[in-house]
Amino acid sequence: MLSEQGDTVFDPFCGSGTVTTEAVRLGRHAIGFDINPLALLIAEVKATPIMPQRLWQALAQIESNLRRLGEVEPPKFANIDYWFKPEVQKQLARLKAAIDALEGEAVKKFSLIVFSRVVREASNTRPNEFKLFRLPPEKLKRHNPDVFRLFHQRFAECIGIMSDWWREVGDSLLKPQLRLHDARQPFPLPSESVDLLLTSPPYGDARTTVAYGQFSRLSLQWLGLWREDLDRISLGGHHRSMKVLVPTLKEALEAIAKVCPKRAQEVEAFYADLYDCLRNIVPIVKRDGFAVFVIANRKVRGIKLPTDKIIVEMLPEFEFVVSLPRQIPNKRMPLRNSPSNIPGETDTTMLEEHIVILQKKTVLHTSAPAFHQLRLLERKGRYQGQ
Repeated sequence: MLSEQGDTVFDPFCGSGTVTTEAVRLGRHAIGFDINPLALLIAEVKATPIMPQRLWQALAQIESNLRRLGEVEPPKFANIDYWFKPEVQKQLARLKAAIDALEGEAVKKFSLIVFSRVVREASNTRPNEFKLFRLPPEKLKRHNPDVFRLFHQRFAECIGIMSDWWREVGDSLLKPQLRLHDARQPFPLPSESVDLLLTSPPYGDARTTVAYGQFSRLSLQWLGLWREDLDRISLGGHHRSMKVLVPTLKEALEAIAKVCPKRAQEVEAFYADLYDCLRNIVPIVKRDGFAVFVIANRKVRGIKLPTDKIIVEMLPEFEFVVSLPRQIPNKRMPLRNSPSNIPGETDTTMLEEHIVILQKKTVLHTSAPAFHQLRLLERKGRYQGQ
């Protein structure tokens, strides 16, 4: 609705590439930046249609390579013995060597993404968690995965997904531009080159919300892409203050500081980083272009942080159009947590997101939300008409 064929769509926190993939599927030029190398690899694979027959051939080649390979030395990284049983390490090392021997960049990257999933499933970590927790002793004793069988299973599942994708688009897709980049640094994009910015920034600092670095750490270590400071360089990773506080954030920080000054400082550090990212967005979006943020409002010490409103206040160059509620799907975070760390005291976590739609102001008309909402309705009518 907010872009047309041939437009440029940009996601500065592209993660595993949902926005960039959908953009190229719809004939848009897609650009995606992220700070996590695994996310970018997934985004690239997701947006690269491969003929299913080539993938079956790649799987057969990997299994042939495995039969020829002897023992392969596992990689050396901290706590590998804690997270992987000795036999699992040997199997993963042989499997990685068999994949590395493949020819063809696209099928090799596809295979590495399946491998990265198997790494997590074969590890000693508890399933369905973002943070790293080891299986309890009784479950760990029974945990003896067959890495090769698991890889074959997961590879076949992913071929099924790719088959649907290939039937829909063939090899006709535009390639997204994907780049490792810290959104707090100016974007290497021309001024006013983006028609639609569509993103879901982090909801809070990695230590207290979603630890993206922890979630991908084991896979990145096996792929040779890990950097120790991944969570520390994420938003809110270092304590810093904001020079200018927008009113809604100022009010929330004061309320948190009354309960716990230290937590207020940590929250401020996250928003200081988010502010830098948002300011980098301003020059690259075209006048009259849209910026859309999918964001949830987390709680700190029982006090809700209205990030949807804070983002609007941080971007005065944009006019607020509308905010749409959305239930968070496939939620890995617990429904409740303990903000005070006192046994028995719990509170709800983030259950709902907001899709906040803004439009960059022009000098050609008086800024008014009603005007922008009418424009949005016009676009919706054209979209539904198609």
